Amino acid sequence: MSGQGQEQNIRSFLIAECGRVTTTVALFDVAHGTYRLVGNASAPTTARAPWQDLQAGVREAIAQLTEMTGRTLLTDRGDLIRPVQLNGTGVDCFSFSISAAEPLTAVLVALLDDVSLASARKALQSIYALELDHFSLTDERNQKEQIASLLTKKPDIVLVAGGTEGGADERVMHLIETIEIGASLQYITERPHIVYAGNSHLRQRTINLLADTAPVHIAENVRPTLDKDNIFDAMRILGELYDEFKLNELPGLQGLLEWSDYPPVPSARAFGGIIEYLAALHKDHVLGLDLGANSAIFVSADPRRVRLAVRPDLGMGPPLMALAEKSAMDDILSWLPMEMDREALRDYLYNKALHPHTVPMSQEELYLEQAIARVLIRRLVQDAAADWGWNDNSAGHLPPFHLLVIRGHTLTHAPRPGQVMSMVLDALQPTGAFSVVIDRYGILPALGTIAAYEPILPVQVLEAGALVKLGTVVVPVGQPPPNQRVMKIKIDAAQTGNLQMEVEPRGLEILPLSPGEKVQITLQPQRQVDLGAGPGHKRTLTIHGGAMGLVIDTRGRPIPATQQGSEISRSEMVQSWLQDMGA
Repeated sequence: MSGQGQEQNIRSFLIAECGRVTTTVALFDVAHGTYRLVGNASAPTTARAPWQDLQAGVREAIAQLTEMTGRTLLTDRGDLIRPVQLNGTGVDCFSFSISAAEPLTAVLVALLDDVSLASARKALQSIYALELDHFSLTDERNQKEQIASLLTKKPDIVLVAGGTEGGADERVMHLIETIEIGASLQYITERPHIVYAGNSHLRQRTINLLADTAPVHIAENVRPTLDKDNIFDAMRILGELYDEFKLNELPGLQGLLEWSDYPPVPSARAFGGIIEYLAALHKDHVLGLDLGANSAIFVSADPRRVRLAVRPDLGMGPPLMALAEKSAMDDILSWLPMEMDREALRDYLYNKALHPHTVPMSQEELYLEQAIARVLIRRLVQDAAADWGWNDNSAGHLPPFHLLVIRGHTLTHAPRPGQVMSMVLDALQPTGAFSVVIDRYGILPALGTIAAYEPILPVQVLEAGALVKLGTVVVPVGQPPPNQRVMKIKIDAAQTGNLQMEVEPRGLEILPLSPGEKVQITLQPQRQVDLGAGPGHKRTLTIHGGAMGLVIDTRGRPIPATQQGSEISRSEMVQSWLQDMGA
């Protein structure tokens, strides 16, 4: 499809998101002169046995969409009708994002854990990839043991990121020699591809050493100096290898490519792109969180840069097998409002890992699933914070941000909005003042997929209210002296009138505000309390109502494991927090 005139004639878009467990399709069309979401539907992904046909799941989702909207999109033979016909059937344009493929497996090689290894890990986490092992100067294994690890784990790629520009040569080459020996001992068809993203002075030596052993891909040095990252070229090469090794292996992909007007986009990249757009729109820091069945994604975007952490080892499906360890189970149990033994928890984890489509069948199972979500999100964010250099957040704080966007079935389809807000606040433990919205209809990857080709579509769809406003959150840092309030609040609201109140420490306060209601709040903290403007400094905010209204969290950061000077148990304390949140 080419030509400006043709692009202007495009009126309707059908966009699919093919996940590992669920496939979702969304139909967008023009209504009253602007793009709107007409409808969306989901079906199980069919890339694996017994179907072995990715396109079959997309067809099933489209069939459900036809039942919902009354708009015929497929022929009797199951082919997509394009363009829109005179009788109103069909669609003008089809595109899709995808995360249904297996993750790329990798071994990282670098000199220093907190320098070049950290940069390599950032690049790797921009795609769906699993880090199987890493070799560095702190690795106490000898060369023989490292080679044995390569032979056992059989990674798809080895990412070499050792050495700043003009830095140490021989230590990097020694690690590359280890890789060369390990690769040479494998069958030719099993040898990993080598991505060299280290000291540019060693590129030719690396090529010469590995030329007869394994394919070599050269990227710009991911850590040219001690204080500077340069990961974009490595990200590009890793993305190409992911497409080659994983996406192209999916059965039924070719059928979707024949339908599609544009190349497929990895779902994580599409989600990151729409978070980047929101950061540019608000001219502020925006966070995105996606908790899926087979992966978890965390995005940090501001007008200057975008960071993306993709974790295929964290999810509400098969990755739960890894949580059946004592420390992880202790973390999960600490977020339950009732007592549970480890054996029952282990059984639930294994069952959920094997059957990710299942939904909680009791109140206890719902609490358990939401406790698991808290632990997964906490691990995702803590690891990303460490990799991104947010080292000043030792108390668990995130940097200040304006908006949090959340998606994923466990988060967006909780029975009560208070449960969603509880999971987010307990897991992220943020501070300051910010808004929370949810991708209730699961369309953000679709908007990110089409944004580069029809940029007005996501703008108009988001302006029409595609995201559901959960509420505004205020979290102070610091505690006032004993027997003093945390802050005073003055609320000026046209609909509900004016209100003044004082907020107690170590608790949760909910002030309902109707969806769409616009109010101005003035926050006056105590001298020891900071709301993001400095200790004791007043803040005035204009906020809009939502499902939760205004939420004030004064529990402290990090959230205390027990309540000091009280005999209340941890489970009773969690139950009290859930009650305060209406969860």
